[in-house]
Amino acid sequence: MVNFKIRIADKVIEINAFNEKTKKYCENFLTEGNPDFIITMNQEDLDNERNESSDGKVYVNEEISALYRKIANTLIEENILVFHGSSFRYKDNGFIVTAHSGVGKSTHVRLLKEYLKDDLEYINDDKPLVVVSPNSAKIYSSPWNGKEKRGNNISSLLRSVIFLKRGETNTYKLLDNKEDIYFRLLSQIYIPKDKLKAKKALDLINLIVKTITFYEINVNMSEDAAKMTYNNIINVK
Repeated sequence: MVNFKIRIADKVIEINAFNEKTKKYCENFLTEGNPDFIITMNQEDLDNERNESSDGKVYVNEEISALYRKIANTLIEENILVFHGSSFRYKDNGFIVTAHSGVGKSTHVRLLKEYLKDDLEYINDDKPLVVVSPNSAKIYSSPWNGKEKRGNNISSLLRSVIFLKRGETNTYKLLDNKEDIYFRLLSQIYIPKDKLKAKKALDLINLIVKTITFYEINVNMSEDAAKMTYNNIINVK
């Protein structure tokens, strides 16, 4: 077994893995100190992972994918959710652009990065963690940050979640229907299979809905689309 520790969302997790590549994958988050949790991988985790994955695919390989699932199931008890989205920080405010796979969330955030340069910092381009509190939410990165590894080991208060759709013209709107927002989030946040943990996740989603702002954008993946998002959402006080 390969033993190492990582720090994510201000928690130290000791990991016992099979593969040295798993430690390498987590290299930017390695740490020392007393662990808050210990996670040990076993063969059953690897055998089950492909069936557990909602799209029938694993994340990099079976162990790396199964490990994040076990971490997500553990962190839910600490009010920490795994989001599916591209997250970034702009002047101390955090944002998550979310959409179903292949719609273009990473492309849109890349265009924002090209437009805003160093003022925009990637947090995590694929599966950020969100720590939920009664009056706020905070984004953290993790090693699981997409194929292009666009991410930094940083955090930020979460100001807005942006639901992205593709369209020929660039439009945006502020969402205010709480029930609609809640059901949109269900498909973009990891929900454990364990009933008690699933209920915990649903309660946290409900809390997020009450805490931050939500937008929908229709974009055509151009620089103008990035400018629209910046002018009407990101740069709004």
